[in-house]
Amino acid sequence: MLIHPSKLLCTLLFFLSFSIHAAVTAKLDQSTIYQGEKLTLTLETDQTNQNRPDLRALQKDYVILSTKKVTLSSHSTNAVITRNRWVLSLRPIGDGEKVIPSIKVGTEVSPEVSLSVLPAEQNPHPSEGALRPIYLEVELNKEEVYIGGQAILSARIFHLTTLSQDTNLSQPESIDALIKPLEEQKKYTTVVRGQRYTVTENNYAVFPRQEGMIEISPLFLSTTLANDTVLELNSPPQLLSVLPPTYNNSNTLWLPAKSLHIEDNLSDIHHASAGTAFTRIISMEAEGLPASDLPSLSVLENELAEIKLLNVILEEQMTERGVISQRTEELVITPSEAGEITLPPIDIPWWNTLNDQGQTASLPSRILLTSAPSASDRASPVNNNAHSTPHPSNQTPELLIWLLTAISIISALGWIYSFNQLRILKNDSKQNETEIAQEQTMRKQAANEIAEKNTFQALSMACNQNNPTIAQLRLIEWAQSFWNDPLLLSLEHICERANNQTFTFLILDLEQYLYSQSAELWQGDLLLDTIEKLRQRQQRLIAMEEDDNPTYG
Repeated sequence: MLIHPSKLLCTLLFFLSFSIHAAVTAKLDQSTIYQGEKLTLTLETDQTNQNRPDLRALQKDYVILSTKKVTLSSHSTNAVITRNRWVLSLRPIGDGEKVIPSIKVGTEVSPEVSLSVLPAEQNPHPSEGALRPIYLEVELNKEEVYIGGQAILSARIFHLTTLSQDTNLSQPESIDALIKPLEEQKKYTTVVRGQRYTVTENNYAVFPRQEGMIEISPLFLSTTLANDTVLELNSPPQLLSVLPPTYNNSNTLWLPAKSLHIEDNLSDIHHASAGTAFTRIISMEAEGLPASDLPSLSVLENELAEIKLLNVILEEQMTERGVISQRTEELVITPSEAGEITLPPIDIPWWNTLNDQGQTASLPSRILLTSAPSASDRASPVNNNAHSTPHPSNQTPELLIWLLTAISIISALGWIYSFNQLRILKNDSKQNETEIAQEQTMRKQAANEIAEKNTFQALSMACNQNNPTIAQLRLIEWAQSFWNDPLLLSLEHICERANNQTFTFLILDLEQYLYSQSAELWQGDLLLDTIEKLRQRQQRLIAMEEDDNPTYG
């Protein structure tokens, strides 16, 4: 049976039109755009099911900003035709010739669509909010900081292409702050609004020197683009609120830091020899402070030793977190005599900016036992007056007689002298024992006086720094040395021993600050003045006793 050609043509056209009608269409609102701009992709199909487009193929080269589905209906020849349309807002990643890939919707697949993305710097009329080929971003890591504390200023250059060799970024400046550049320039990539930028970052540590609101100068960036256009950018000035110290006293250190600790090299040294020098190295490390702000650590006065400051080394390490500084002091200590050398404790108050509270870095007191220097072997005396025994045949009898007589006289005189010395030693033995006991007592008293001076020096430092916690500890140490009583273990016992109303009142004031957690600053000057008066009164009593009971050597 033959089919007429006209009928065959109609049948083919029918199936072809059905196939075209059932396919997924894809259209772009524009075929050429500039980098960073958006475009609209429209997918349409007449499938009646609820299948959604599979957009995974788009995610490699495009950022999908939004999707919207629209259902369209039309009537013709007593039939209703329904079509589904998806409208997608896209932003291409990068520039160059690109393709909208085939997208599957149900059993149908859309065709590929070509797209040309031009570089952003070639856009002659960039719209507001359009992608910029280069831009500068400057920010502080905090809005407020304590005076002397550390803030981090970051300057980031975002660029789509490699920066030209003539690119220049100015340094931040401020008349009210010390600014130090941190670690070397960093480079990394990030995606901004669908575009992969290279970021060149510079960081600076800012240490304010003035309270109130301070200003950091704008940063200036100049560079040349690929089309030989010179681009100049200015950042806005940065404002930083600077807080005053939590306590304010001329005798008190103010060290706002993230961390701070002290150490030395004497933990394994417990013995020294008089006249022989040894080296003590004390080091302090602080995070978030410049090295120039670290205080001195050494006490150069001691009754039993000569202490000289040999060297001071200040070092700074620039890290991503900021400045880590170190102060190292090298001391040469030469014991002057045998006994106990007490090196007083070192207490450095500082403000922890992480938990916003005061702390104290302490190095405990060191006690070194000093022995007398070992005596060198003495050379045996040589008798140069010795004579050889004369040969009897060479000497006359008269010379021999005179020689024996002289020897007898010398021996007799030696016996007489020895007997006299023994008698003197016997008569003076009791007096010598008494003098030795007195000397031991004086040495013990001198050691107690040195310990009292050292503990008082540590107590003075705690009072001048207005630190009630450390002052309590140093006060107990001083009282034990001052009254030579190791059983004085509390402030109550010390008040009973002092028997002074003013002293007792100031101790009660100290305890109030210790246990009430008052926000007000404790002042240690009055307590220190009262202790000075107690020491002066004790010295006068000792002087009066020495006048009433003079000691003769």
